Amino acid sequence: MNDQDIQVFITGIRRYFESLRKDLKVVIEPPFIKDDEKPFLEYTGIIGISGKTRGVVCFTANGVMLENILRFLNEAPINGELICDLVGEIANTLSGNAREEFGREFLISVPVVSTVGEVRFRFPKECRNYVIPIIWQTERAYLLVCLT
Repeated sequence: MNDQDIQVFITGIRRYFESLRKDLKVVIEPPFIKDDEKPFLEYTGIIGISGKTRGVVCFTANGVMLENILRFLNEAPINGELICDLVGEIANTLSGNAREEFGREFLISVPVVSTVGEVRFRFPKECRNYVIPIIWQTERAYLLVCLT
């Protein structure tokens, strides 16, 4: 992974949140490398990546942010199942947007959703975990990208 690869994910994040409401800006803080498997928040959508590139892409957020997104999407009633569907959908959308840039050999799995305390997987040891901090409406989320 290089800076240009990370920029693909940053562009996808910006595009996703601006599609909700253009007048609400998303703040994307500088990405950093984290050697352990954190941070995970309340809900995490996990996408396995295979093909020419291998690894995982995870979108993790708290319930408040996800509930706010569901309100912008006019979804009701808001419940745990809908929140889990949304976090998986966001992870899938961001990975799918990256696939447009990386090509057909960037294969994405269906999302796996975990809630706090249930995240039970390991990032591949041969790659670094890049963390992209996201702030939207004062709520924090992270996109974790670990690709070889």
